[in-house]
Amino acid sequence: MASTVRVFDPAGHVRVVEVEAAPRPASLGGLRPGILENRKPNARVLMEAMVEELRGRATLGELAVGSKPVSGPPSRRTFEHLREHADFVLVGSSD
Repeated sequence: MASTVRVFDPAGHVRVVEVEAAPRPASLGGLRPGILENRKPNARVLMEAMVEELRGRATLGELAVGSKPVSGPPSRRTFEHLREHADFVLVGSSD
């Protein structure tokens, strides 16, 4: 009896979308920073330290913080909060 062997390609389908980067501001002075942290240990601590370092170089507005799952996008509510309360957002992870 003959058997059939199926081989699956683990690479999947690669999709590349080219987007234009947001324009850089001439100065951070007066801008409101934001943080989007992914709940990994020390991620928020690291990004808050980065904002404090930036405060030593420019007068920044109030910090807005949003949180997202480790392996997923932020909720629409979090996205809207950062969009309304931050002029730039630091995104990253840490362990």
